[in-house]
Amino acid sequence: MHQLFIRSLRTIAVTACAVVAIVFILGGTTHAQNAIPAHFDQPQHSNEPTEILKSIEDLMHERLQRERDKYGSAMIPEPVRLEANYIRTDAPTGEVVLHEASFNIQPRYISISPEGRQKTDTTLPAAHAVMYYIGSARTPLSLPLVSNLTNVLSGEEASYTVYVGVMPLPRHTQVSNDSLRFYCIIERAIESNRTDREVKFERYAKEFSVKIGDPVRLRLENTPPDKQAYIVRLDNSQMLNFYEDFARHFNEDILLNGERLNFALGKATVSPISSRLSIKYTVAYPAHIKLDLVSVVDPAHPLTLIDSVVPPADYLAEHDMKQYPNGPYRYRLSVNELGSGKVIFDETKDFDKNEPVRVGQGISISRNDTLEVGGKKLSDEEALKALSEAYNAEKSKTERLDATITVIRSDNEKLKSIVEAHDEGAINGIKFRGGLGFGSISGFNLSVGVESSDPSLSLDLSYGVLYSGNVPYLAYDNASNFSQIFSSPKSLGLQIGWSPFKWFDGVVNPVAKFGYYGIYSAETPTTKGGVHSAAILSPTIGFAALPGGKNTSVGIDFTAGPAFGLGVNGGVQFDWDLKFYLKF
Repeated sequence: MHQLFIRSLRTIAVTACAVVAIVFILGGTTHAQNAIPAHFDQPQHSNEPTEILKSIEDLMHERLQRERDKYGSAMIPEPVRLEANYIRTDAPTGEVVLHEASFNIQPRYISISPEGRQKTDTTLPAAHAVMYYIGSARTPLSLPLVSNLTNVLSGEEASYTVYVGVMPLPRHTQVSNDSLRFYCIIERAIESNRTDREVKFERYAKEFSVKIGDPVRLRLENTPPDKQAYIVRLDNSQMLNFYEDFARHFNEDILLNGERLNFALGKATVSPISSRLSIKYTVAYPAHIKLDLVSVVDPAHPLTLIDSVVPPADYLAEHDMKQYPNGPYRYRLSVNELGSGKVIFDETKDFDKNEPVRVGQGISISRNDTLEVGGKKLSDEEALKALSEAYNAEKSKTERLDATITVIRSDNEKLKSIVEAHDEGAINGIKFRGGLGFGSISGFNLSVGVESSDPSLSLDLSYGVLYSGNVPYLAYDNASNFSQIFSSPKSLGLQIGWSPFKWFDGVVNPVAKFGYYGIYSAETPTTKGGVHSAAILSPTIGFAALPGGKNTSVGIDFTAGPAFGLGVNGGVQFDWDLKFYLKF
């Protein structure tokens, strides 16, 4: 009777434990994953098994939407280079490191589709996509445990995995500081080592600011939730109380280290064995990049290694240099802004390609080391001397060749300047020009002429119609309509201009002009007996503008000054002249 009572108590106890325990069969029920953080830094657990789980990506989207609502179109993403590591230490001191692991984190990008929906990309995002990272660190579950289990947990049964999601929060366009804001999701799970079954049972949300370059240490909370004792059934039918048997015996930390990405071009290296070129470069935000390999002998024909739109990240470009000769080379990285095409980064660096290292059979250089071949003794020492002499001879030829190339290059530059001058249509610095002008003495006029670049002189012959109602010196009838323009006063002029110096590579030049004009009007019954012709001298000063610099073909000049009539009454008049001209 006593034994039957004891067996009954055991049966009741086992049944009670099975009922009270929250048993999750690996890979079976995953409702424990339904935890969605409601408050930062507090672990959240599933209360209702019917809750729908939100993934880490869903939480990232929700948190980013709050920033979009706050900043709108003034939001700027924060592209960051991020490293994350997991460390497990002993609970009593926190100084003895029991296990370390690096998170395998991968970047993701959240962007807005043309339809206005948010989407997540793993490759190339939109121009202003927000970057975040998703990663995991899988560690052993069978470290030394203080357990109430009958049998010690085998190392082949299960693993303990920590998942992490980190998003650098964007900032306002008018905010610039030396700190970063992070939104972080931490999730814990137990995985079977025999199957692909997994239980995710706890999730944290953390948000914090950190100075750029400073590491962040996140402590995982191992306090069991109220009224819950988390128990997992393993593949071998053992029961594991996560908090009692495992978590409370350790301290767990996640170490984060992030820094802003900046456009950069690293130092190129060429393998001395394989002649493989490696170039490191960094892209700070989505942009169109072009990486060129440039020969110093033929810089006009570069070899393009990369020509594409890429997301922010660190990159390594490689190219096989076996087929290229030894010598100096250059490589250039240019970055253009998406949409506008504006150049936001452009840098060129140098490197040298040398002969690959070749390791042959060693020889002795001892004086008495000789080799007898066909009855003739050959000395390795003599062979080495002959090789040294041949090397010196080739080195001398190379130095002379380099000097010759320098001279040829200088001659080529001179020839190039002559050819460019010829292509511009300039002969001894003289160009023809024609223009359209407006002036108080010359009127609405057309002009043709020539100009020289050194010295900077111009000569224009103009013919115009005086359209003003107060033509100086002459007697005339005002034209009442456009058809009478041909009976209006006319002008015929000669202008000589001189520019003493040039500003801003010829964009703006001061100019002095001397004009000689003959003006005349038709005699009518009402103007009979008046002055119908006059000669005028007009010295003026002003400026000439070439919008494209001294080599442009389109120009404009404006001058003003006094005008003197020769042999006529009327005194000194004010003269101004505006001219648009084309050089050819």
